[in-house]
Amino acid sequence: MLLARAEGRLVAVAITRGRHPDPAQTDPWIGLLMVHADARRARYGRRLAAYVETGFRAEGRTGLRLAVLENNPKALAFWTSLGYEEIARRRDLAHGRPCVVMRKSLTA
Repeated sequence: MLLARAEGRLVAVAITRGRHPDPAQTDPWIGLLMVHADARRARYGRRLAAYVETGFRAEGRTGLRLAVLENNPKALAFWTSLGYEEIARRRDLAHGRPCVVMRKSLTA
């Protein structure tokens, strides 16, 4: 879990997984990235995502994955703008909601 603070105030949080439960999948995952509503548009989400990517790249990881609910066009646009690409569609394990699985190469 990573916390982002600005002027002593919590503005964003990210939760990552270094490994997926499926041993065939070697990419780490961003399980959650959330920015406080009052801090949106201040680029905290972009900066926190970049920090996560840099950390996994330094570990020698070659890609990073995440899943976005299909009915969340703002999140899909955000992750696409950061270079993530759709690689699959499936339902989330907890609630069966349709999701877009996205991946970004960390080797470029």
